[in-house]
Amino acid sequence: MKTVIKIPITLSVLIALLCIPLSCTDGFEELNTNPKLITDDDIKPSLLFTRVLKESGFDILNVGRIGEFSSYIKRGDSGNMLALTDFSEPFNYYTAYIENLAAIIRLTADDPEMRNQNAMARIWKVWVYHRMTDAYGDIPYTEVATSFDDIVLYPKYDTQESIYVDMLKELKEAASALSTSSEQKGFGAADVLFAGDADSWKRFANSLRLRLALRVRYADETMAQQNVGDVFSSSLIANNDQNAVITSEGPDAADLSNTNPLYQEVVNGNPGAGSSISAGLALVENLLNNDDPRLTIYLEPNNDLEYIGGAINLTAEEKALYPQSSKWSQYFRNATYDFNVIQASEVNFLKAEAVLAGMATGDANEFYQNGITLAMQQYGVDPADITAFLSSPAGILSGTDEEKLEMIITQKYLALIGDSYEVFAEHRRTGYPRVWIGSEPAAETNNALPRRLPYPLIEYNLNAQGVEGAAGRLTGGDKMKSRIWWDAKAGVPFAHPKQGTFPPYE
Repeated sequence: MKTVIKIPITLSVLIALLCIPLSCTDGFEELNTNPKLITDDDIKPSLLFTRVLKESGFDILNVGRIGEFSSYIKRGDSGNMLALTDFSEPFNYYTAYIENLAAIIRLTADDPEMRNQNAMARIWKVWVYHRMTDAYGDIPYTEVATSFDDIVLYPKYDTQESIYVDMLKELKEAASALSTSSEQKGFGAADVLFAGDADSWKRFANSLRLRLALRVRYADETMAQQNVGDVFSSSLIANNDQNAVITSEGPDAADLSNTNPLYQEVVNGNPGAGSSISAGLALVENLLNNDDPRLTIYLEPNNDLEYIGGAINLTAEEKALYPQSSKWSQYFRNATYDFNVIQASEVNFLKAEAVLAGMATGDANEFYQNGITLAMQQYGVDPADITAFLSSPAGILSGTDEEKLEMIITQKYLALIGDSYEVFAEHRRTGYPRVWIGSEPAAETNNALPRRLPYPLIEYNLNAQGVEGAAGRLTGGDKMKSRIWWDAKAGVPFAHPKQGTFPPYE
């Protein structure tokens, strides 16, 4: 089963302490205006850190549009998923998370005894920012969440390339700054990710850097190569005991918001709770096609005892003929749930890709099989079933380099179940896993999954100069089908082998 770090204090106790005025607002104009109700002197970094870790970590389990773009889910209550809409999330991370992380970094920057706290906040800030820029492309970065004495009302939109350069630099510097010295004041129990352990944060920073290095592989091979070379043999998340995991509280939690959001939906009687756990087509078919032993661990069959995944953008006629979808298993609906930030399995799949791309030395197949093994062990797959799978065609890299890459990314997709933002980014970067799309017209995306999210409409009112400049740098403008900087691989998206054929699951 999953191995998690046990935090010696409940989230309820820590989050309850956060009922203090925070400098969170609704827009950049307010974000960069002194609220006069609170200053840096009033802020307790440890309390802010708990809140940001918990709330941003819980955002990993997305069962909305991004969840459907990942093909982990197919909601029965959604319409045309490829139609234009207003995507305020994850842009709202500025006021929810970035502002508070920036405050922690400011408050700990000049105290040598708080060097670890400063480094940890810098690392998590990169994690938050990479999800934001991966969604939209160019975003405000260098002029955001400045101090109360250095306010920028209308922050510029930095290019995604420059943001990636700085994020990779931040991870390198922060990892180097971390120390195991007893003189360092850690976050302790307020750190609900690693309980203040400096070595764990260093492994996390290096593993995240490896992820980001390969993200830019098709846009800037030199940048990718340099960073892969730096961290490939460094201290990385190597086994499931070291996974970066935030674990929600159980059913006895004093505050329901500290439990799994899917559990909260069930408790609150949300009518959309059933739809939010209906399985997507890519998830089901990639488990079925390879006789994957995780099928019955991840999923429950439909009422006809069949495993069928739902597809997005079906016409009315296709919907009428489409059977009921399978659902995610009870595991994903339990009050206690592990929000996996980065896992040892992903690190091995990243290493397999790096070797395949000629950016590192080693055995790509060995890393690939290590990734599969770790992913299956994490969910309690029987060792004999793991051994059998590794001996099957799906368990051994074969074919052309591109076919091997598809195998690696598909297995990473299955290992990262629930982390919709990450696999949506990987689908755009690599073209995998391939996703079947129904016949409902979707001119906004050329009948394919979006290449990015459009900027929120409110930005055109609050920061018109900044957002219009960013939109002007996009080929085609602020559209869902416009490509962001790292989305540079030739030939993507790749068509599903049954695209144009209905039904896709036979």
